[in-house]
Order: sequence, then structure tokens, then C-alpha cells
Amino acid sequence: MKKRTLLTITALMILFSTTLLPLRIVATINPYYLIVKEIAGKNGQVDLLIGPGQNPHIFSPKISDVRKLNEADLVIANGLNLESFLESYLEDLAAQGKRVLYMGNQLPDDFLVSEDEIGEANTDLHHFNPHIWLDPVILSDYLIPVIVEELSNIDPVNSVFYKVNAEKLISELHDFDEKASSYLERFRGSIVIVAHPSFTYFFRRYGIELEPVLEGVGDEPSIGEIKELVDFVREKDVIGIFAEYQHSKRAIDILKSETAVGHGELDSLGLSMESIIELLQWNLDEMMRVFDGK
Repeated sequence: MKKRTLLTITALMILFSTTLLPLRIVATINPYYLIVKEIAGKNGQVDLLIGPGQNPHIFSPKISDVRKLNEADLVIANGLNLESFLESYLEDLAAQGKRVLYMGNQLPDDFLVSEDEIGEANTDLHHFNPHIWLDPVILSDYLIPVIVEELSNIDPVNSVFYKVNAEKLISELHDFDEKASSYLERFRGSIVIVAHPSFTYFFRRYGIELEPVLEGVGDEPSIGEIKELVDFVREKDVIGIFAEYQHSKRAIDILKSETAVGHGELDSLGLSMESIIELLQWNLDEMMRVFDGK
């Protein structure tokens, strides 16, 4: 009798302790870290793998990063070759039965922007632009619902909590989309020059064409290519030139000095940002400043 009672108490203690332990979640990049923190709240211990000041295209994990991934209940990655140096680690985790959620896999292919670039051996490399988190509608309608579903599958006891937090965030994203759409409507069909095609999905959402200076990772335009860009800016309906915190500013600086177009700096990953809404709003504010000539 005593033995049975002891076993029952032990089982209850284990069950009780498990419900008290927050989910351990690792997000590879800051935007997903901000989103998951807001949805999971006190029920999730959310860790960020790649800091917002780092370039995820060239990030290589340390031993401590691999340990963090191994200890997670859920890993949320962008995929679409964004975290290329992490791919083998993430594949190993998935093969071991670890939950790895790729955001890029949640969208139909016709939602994705196809890009081609020249590799080191002068071969064409076909891939999709990975920066899907900068489109507020993709976030609200596709990515956040999948995150909620995954959290609820792992922790069904708190599924209502996750759903309520997500609904609040989705509502804020809808409000942001309305505000951005209302302001950017008058610039539909215009062109912006950007350092890197990070904001492809954002500008596509609002009908603005994007011309990137740097197509690939770590490349730099030649003097001749920069001259062509200067001529392009002077001849076309270019409404803004934007550097980006995580990428080289050399070519952008030359364009700024050689043209009279307004310029600014965008942030695709959210340095010092506290929420995904703050990240999106900060970038919209910077666009408004440049487009309004302030």
C-alpha cells in the first residue's frame, strides 16, 4: 500500500513539475524570436540563435549554439536557404525526432519570389527570396497560425493562452497593414533602390518595385555597375535609396552622393526592437521620412 502511494505521489510530482516547466524554444532569427516570445509568454523560454546585428546568410554555429538547439523542445527556422550554414544541424535534429518548424515551408510556391544569382563557378543558382517575415499579411495569415498550432500540439493545456495572444498580434498586424497600405498607395509603381533584397515581400505587398544593389551574399558591385545604377536612378521614378544595417553600405553611399534622391537605412532583423510590430513600424517610419523628403 505504501509503495503504491509513493508511486502515485512520485507520478503526480513529475506531472506537476512538467506543467510548471516552460517550453524551450529556439528561434534562429530575431523576428521569429519576437513573435514567439509574444505568443508563448510565460509558458515559453525562448532563445535567439542569430543576433539581429549578424548576417544569417553567413552565420556558423558555435558549440554552445548546437547545445542550445539540442536542448530545445521546438526550433523555429526560416528555411529557404537563409540559414545555410545551419542546414546540416537542423536536418540532423529533425532526423532525431526533434521538432523543427521551417517558416518558408508554410507558403505555397506561388507566394515566393524566385531569384537567380551567379555562383562562384559562374553557374546559375536558383532559389527563393527568404525574407518572408517582412510582409505583415504573410505573417498574420500564414506564419503565426502555424506557430500557434505547433505550440498547441506540444503544450495542449495552454493552447487557449497561445491562441488569445496570437489573435491580439494578428489584429495589430492587420492594423499595421491598413496603415501601410493607405500611406504607400500613392507610390504604387515607383521604384526604390536597396542594398539587399530583404524587403522584396514588403514592397511587393504595396506595389512598389525594388532594385537591389547586392543580389547575393558578400558580393560588391564594380565601378561600372555602380555607374549604371547612378544612371538608372537619374532616369527612372526612384523615390528612395536605402542602406541596410546588416549589409555593406559602400555602393549606397556612392549613390547617395551622386544623386538627389532621398535616402535612409532599413533594418530587416530588428536591432533593439521589442516586438515584430515595432520592427515593421520603425521601417515604415523610415520610409515615410525619406518619401516625404524629411
